Amino acid sequence: MEQFQYYNPDRIIFGSGVRKNVGEECKKRGYSKVLLAVGKGPFRESGLYDEIAGSIQQQGIPIADMGDIDSNPRIDSVREGVNICKKEKVDAVVALGGGSTMDCSKVIAAAATVDDDPWNYLWGHRNTFEKSLDTVMVPTIAATGTDINPFAVVFDTESINKTFCTAECMYPALTIADPEIMVSVPLRLTVWGAMDMMSHTFEFYFNGYGKSTFQNRFSEAIIHSIMENVNKLVKDPKDVYARGELWWCSVMAWGGLTMIGREDPDMAVHTIGEAFVPYYDIHHGACMGVMTPRWMRYAVERKPEIFARFAEMIFGIAGGSMEERAKKGVEAYIGWLKSIGAPDTLQDLTGKTVDDAILREVADNLSKGSDWQVGRLVVFDREGIYEILTSSCEPL
Repeated sequence: MEQFQYYNPDRIIFGSGVRKNVGEECKKRGYSKVLLAVGKGPFRESGLYDEIAGSIQQQGIPIADMGDIDSNPRIDSVREGVNICKKEKVDAVVALGGGSTMDCSKVIAAAATVDDDPWNYLWGHRNTFEKSLDTVMVPTIAATGTDINPFAVVFDTESINKTFCTAECMYPALTIADPEIMVSVPLRLTVWGAMDMMSHTFEFYFNGYGKSTFQNRFSEAIIHSIMENVNKLVKDPKDVYARGELWWCSVMAWGGLTMIGREDPDMAVHTIGEAFVPYYDIHHGACMGVMTPRWMRYAVERKPEIFARFAEMIFGIAGGSMEERAKKGVEAYIGWLKSIGAPDTLQDLTGKTVDDAILREVADNLSKGSDWQVGRLVVFDREGIYEILTSSCEPL
């Protein structure tokens, strides 16, 4: 392992029914007024929003409300939330929803402490936030791991661009994860969330660094656990134990522990996917699910030794040459994706034929600048990026 530092101040409360304690936990922390941010979806109609709001209000804590947050959170939503926080003098933001709601809430909470357009912290001067209001995360789906980390991604519709920001002050203060909430997540979205978890796990597992026995086996344990619990949920989407296990996989995948002592991640799939997603405003995790197997088929030809281990440890594939085992492992993973109903092509997500001009534009944008690098295990040039994008439009 390499030298590392690890820090995470977030307190996690997990278990069936713990959503009922949101208000009590807010009171313990002395909050006088909170902004309750919620994602677009069924949460108001299902009564979940009212349940969480009621829990807070029963403790004598008033609530400020804002417009529901899109699945790719807009900078306009950040600005709206910041304005409300300042006007209403709230001292915490409670996020009820998936990764987009939690990401948006982190930036709102941090940007509420500065006299500056939050856009500047993402695209402009990109200064780092020095302080933030507290954030309390109430995740409704297992997916990104943003529930316990200090990263946030935001979408600017004018420039058709998504980017991220991070700061130590952006760690959530509290995460309250109730698997009973997640039982209602449709299987399609459950699978899409799992694709995001897999992508984040692969980013360190396939980064080319092999000098950490535990960390490699840790990643393999996460991969096995994601697959096992998704298989259970395909059979019974209301399996609350599998929902909880899958959520824990999500925070293990991108909560910070997999990063320890392993050098930088290979972010090729996330980089290419995040550059493409804004053009069609499609689901982030689903896009990762489509592009990951294409990246695997591209990389396995160039770095078969790492994929041979994946084949053996995940699928028990032995015998034959290293190259043969590596390719069999990739195809076994693709077979699993098909068995759980993962999206196959980008057209499955966009609902229309993908414009080749957009694919070329994405490839051009990502390959600009001599200091820009896409990928680590395999470094992609413009043609390689374009190949991943075009192959993602063809059936596996």
